[in-house]
Amino acid sequence: MFDIVFVGTNEEQFNKLKQKVFIAKKADSVEKAQQISLTKFLWIVYDDLEIANDFEFDYTPDDWSQDVAHVFLNGKDYDGISLIPKHIKFNVKETQHRFYIQSKKVEVLASNPVAYDHFYVDTYKEYLHAMQTSKTEMFWVDSRNIKSTLPDIYFTHHDTYNRKENHAFIHDVDERILYNGLFLCSTHKPITEKEINFRHLVSRKEWDIVGSTATTYDVFKIDTYDEYQFALQNTKTEMFWAVSRNLSFELPNIYFTHDNQFDRENNHVFLHCDSKYNGVFLFSKHKLVTEREITHRHIVDRKEWNIKVSGPIVYDLFEIDTYDDYLYALENSKTEMFWMSSANISVDLPEIYFTHDNAYDRMTNHSFLHVNDKRNGLFLLSKHKEVTKREIEHRHIVGCKEWDIVGSGPIEYAKYYPEVYEDYLDALQNSPTEMFWIIPPYVNPTARFAFDTYFTHDQTYDRKINHAYLNGKYHDGIVLCSKNGKFSRREFDYKFIANKKEVNIAISTPKPYDIVFISYQEPNADENYERILQRFPRCKRVHGVKGIHQAHIAGAKLCNTELFWIIDGDATIVDDFNFDYQVARWDKEMVHVWRSQNPINDMVYGYGGVKLFPTDLTINMDTSKPDMTTSISTKFKAVHDISNITAFNTDAFNSFKSAFRECTKLASKVIDRQKNEETEDRLQIWQTVGKERPYGEDAIRGAREGAAYGAANQGNTEALKKINDFDWLKEKFDGNI
Repeated sequence: MFDIVFVGTNEEQFNKLKQKVFIAKKADSVEKAQQISLTKFLWIVYDDLEIANDFEFDYTPDDWSQDVAHVFLNGKDYDGISLIPKHIKFNVKETQHRFYIQSKKVEVLASNPVAYDHFYVDTYKEYLHAMQTSKTEMFWVDSRNIKSTLPDIYFTHHDTYNRKENHAFIHDVDERILYNGLFLCSTHKPITEKEINFRHLVSRKEWDIVGSTATTYDVFKIDTYDEYQFALQNTKTEMFWAVSRNLSFELPNIYFTHDNQFDRENNHVFLHCDSKYNGVFLFSKHKLVTEREITHRHIVDRKEWNIKVSGPIVYDLFEIDTYDDYLYALENSKTEMFWMSSANISVDLPEIYFTHDNAYDRMTNHSFLHVNDKRNGLFLLSKHKEVTKREIEHRHIVGCKEWDIVGSGPIEYAKYYPEVYEDYLDALQNSPTEMFWIIPPYVNPTARFAFDTYFTHDQTYDRKINHAYLNGKYHDGIVLCSKNGKFSRREFDYKFIANKKEVNIAISTPKPYDIVFISYQEPNADENYERILQRFPRCKRVHGVKGIHQAHIAGAKLCNTELFWIIDGDATIVDDFNFDYQVARWDKEMVHVWRSQNPINDMVYGYGGVKLFPTDLTINMDTSKPDMTTSISTKFKAVHDISNITAFNTDAFNSFKSAFRECTKLASKVIDRQKNEETEDRLQIWQTVGKERPYGEDAIRGAREGAAYGAANQGNTEALKKINDFDWLKEKFDGNI
């Protein structure tokens, strides 16, 4: 490899070369470079070049060009890196102009020209600084009062004229052609202070290239003198807009060229709200203002423009129900005043705005009328007058200016229709209002109820407790829930809420329970079912399912309500029974049995009566127990009203079967919670009374045989289960067993 010698004084460029080729040397002229070189040829690298990334200094001259300089592409020209023989002496002009008489052009991109340095020059001091510190022999003279686009211009090293001349480019403003914007200046041709101040170069080369246009002045929010000082130090333009957090604005398209010295060095004010000049300002860095002028938003020495630039601002709105909410609003409000709303009010924001000169209103807090002439709804708070945690929590701001304007009203609490506890938890988490209605699927809301209950902030007790309303007779339906009164899954399921206030207003009725008519081989079943359908069209039917347990399970699976009514196939419903009984939600696992009248012996008790069963418990009942009614739940309630006549005496077999089954259960003591004395009385009546009634003798026979069978098989579950097998009972009736 040939020696590589850096010629120049730019240490930054030399270090870049060293990073690429660490053996590079340094000299202050081509002649000195030849003297220190130890190789037949040497590379000359000037300090105004950027070496191409893929150039490796690995070129070797051929045998026919041992006595000439080899010059390589520097961008588009051949004035950059060269490979010269050590023994050839070149004259000073050749090396200075990088134009070798005896040379060979090598079409390999070895380098690109270093971009000319760029400076912002608006004062003569800045110009002198640029002249002293520029690392390139030409440099761009920009301004903070223009928007520049640097042309792609480079003058080759042997272009002595342009390299030693100052250049001016078009400053395009309002279709005027000016040359007081962007300059490309030569370190070889100094300019005077006057030329800088007036931005007018006397001796210049003019280019028909747009180098700059009007700039857009920087914009700062300035409400304090510190903010003004910050803008003064940080603006990138020589003029800057000063707006306020207390106004809305639309900045005009204003720009002053360098020759308009009066406007550039003056402060400008614009109309605010039609008649005031305390809104938007255009400040000049050349004309400072005082702290008092900023504080009072009154610029003393100013140029007034009859252009409306700013107007009232809409103050930020925050939902504030906690002190943390307030602190967040205080920190994040973009306006100096902000509205304090709540999740517990509806808002109708008044059209209120205070100009800067109205210091009293801007620096105090304001309250507006709420429900019943209270002032605990909407507030307009000032960042200049902070309030305490206690004031926020009690929604009572001390020292407010009171307005006789209604700013807020009652809110309509959100409605939810939860089916499971997780739905309630979702409402608790996501309700936009602090209280919310839960309307369960098993109720019918009353049409006249408007769901317009509302509690103001001072009604702390009511806002923090759950309100249970009457659902028919019980408080187990619709609840107005508080986000502060979470209740458990069990409380939700049974609607027996511990932390509640019972409201004795019926706003719903329970949806009627499903009715199921269960028949097997009863001769009068069809007639009974048709009679029921005429009064209760919602009644469903299960027919022909073998096994008393299985028939009831099939009936439960037809139902959509949590409880369902059961009517036996031989039941004749009495006229005043309406299937409108309501079970409290907390008793939903209770088995209810109504009384029935026996057509043979006139006894009135639960045998054959209408029943109300829990649906899910019925589906999952223990089918091994002989008495189906008492196998569903441990909770049992006998209702003393008569529901029907159990007309089982339709023929000899059905009379025998019914009596046999009931007396077997009575005698075997399988009915939970039965009373022995009462049971013995019933057994006696079944076996002795009603002989003269239709099929009375068959019923008495069945009662006697059933009582004997039950007594003999007491505790024998397998034997007792046979009473639910109607085929076995038929054989018993026929005397085959």
